[in-house]
Amino acid sequence: MFETIQWRCYARVKDRRGAERVVGRLAARLDRPLRLDTYERYWKYPELAELRLVSPLESFGPEAALLAVLQSAWRIGTPWTLGAPGTDGEFEGIAAVNTGSHFSVPGVEWMEFQVIARQ
Repeated sequence: MFETIQWRCYARVKDRRGAERVVGRLAARLDRPLRLDTYERYWKYPELAELRLVSPLESFGPEAALLAVLQSAWRIGTPWTLGAPGTDGEFEGIAAVNTGSHFSVPGVEWMEFQVIARQ
């Protein structure tokens, strides 16, 4: 079973309050709840914050999980580059402004999702 979507996001925000606003805007675009797990400044580019987020998925089978995640991901940005599926059906995707992706929430520069099957 695929229980959660792990999101990682780099956003152009000044502080945690700005990051929480971005998370709220992302959550408003998604069809599922979104929770901020961690917030920290990105060491490489201090004008960006690294946000780690979690959404429930509760999907059986990799095909159903992939479809559900992509439907959610397309609501916040396009296009996404998908990685090769893992041995247990886990998968990930990345979208980045510097490679031509567009996000529906201002401030988001880069985003990744990862879904891993629960053993």
